[in-house]
Amino acid sequence: MEVRKICQWCGKPFIAKKTTTCYCSHQCSNLGYKERIRERKRQLKKMQELLEPKQAAEGQDFFSFAQAAQLMGVTRQYVYKLVKESKLKASRISGKKSLIRRADIELMLKTKPYERIVPKDEFDMSEYYTAEQIAEKYKVNTKWVWTYTREHDIPKVRIRQFNYYSKKHIDAVFAKYKTDNDLTEWYTPEEIEQKYGMSRVAIRSHVYRNNIPSKKEHGQIFYSKLHFDLSKKTTEDDSSEYYTVQEAMKKYSLSRDSVYGVLQFHEIKREKKGRFVRFLKVEFDHVMGARK
Repeated sequence: MEVRKICQWCGKPFIAKKTTTCYCSHQCSNLGYKERIRERKRQLKKMQELLEPKQAAEGQDFFSFAQAAQLMGVTRQYVYKLVKESKLKASRISGKKSLIRRADIELMLKTKPYERIVPKDEFDMSEYYTAEQIAEKYKVNTKWVWTYTREHDIPKVRIRQFNYYSKKHIDAVFAKYKTDNDLTEWYTPEEIEQKYGMSRVAIRSHVYRNNIPSKKEHGQIFYSKLHFDLSKKTTEDDSSEYYTVQEAMKKYSLSRDSVYGVLQFHEIKREKKGRFVRFLKVEFDHVMGARK
C-alpha cells in the first residue's frame, strides 16, 4: 500500500507505506520526537511559572502591586487603575511602598459580580426593568432594588452606564408578596395602636397568629383592615366562653398550681392563646360545682 503524504518535519512529499506514517525518513522522525519532548518541557515550565506566584502567596496576607497583579493574572498597570478608581483598596506605608490586603482583593471580587455588557441594538428591552421601573411598580425604594439585586444575584445587563434587571426574576421575587386586589382598606401600625391599644410586638404577634394579609410600600407596613377587625371581634366574642388561669384563680380563690392540678386531674382541654392559657368555662365550672 502506497500513500502520498507530506513530511511533518521537513515538509517534503513522500510515499508512505502506512497511513499512520508522518515522517519521510528515520532522521526526520527522530528530530520530530525531540521537538515534541522540548515542547512538553516548555509547557510544563510555563505551568510552573503560573503556579509559583499562587503557591508563594499561600498564607500571605499582604501583597505589593506586582505580587497582586501576578496573583490575579493581570498587569501591574491594571492594578494601579483599580486602586485609582477606588475599586481596590491599597495602603501607602512609605513614599515608594504600598501594600494591598488579600481580604480587600477577595472583597472586590465578591462585590463585583460579572455583568454582561451588550450593544443596545442587540438588547430586548421588553425582558428587563430599570431600577426606577421596579421601584414604581412594586412601591419600593430604588436603593432597596440595588441592594437586593446585588445580594441575590439577579441577572442584569449593563448598557451605557445603566443597569437593566431581568423581568422574570424580579416578578418571581415579588410574587410571594402579592396581595388580594379586592382589599382596599389598610391599617398602619400607628392606627392599630391608637384604636386597640396594642404594642408593636403585640400587633406583629396577632398578625402572625391570625394570618392577616399585609403589604409593604415605600418601607411602610400595612395590615388588612377587614381581616384585623374580624380577628379582634372573633377573639372578643370567643373569650367570653373561656377562662384564663388568672380568671379561674380569682373566681375560685385558687393558687396557680391548684388550677393546673384541676385541669390535669380532670383532663380538661386547654389551649395557648397568645401568652395566656385558656380553657372552657363550662367544663371548669362543672368540675368545681361537683367538688363543692
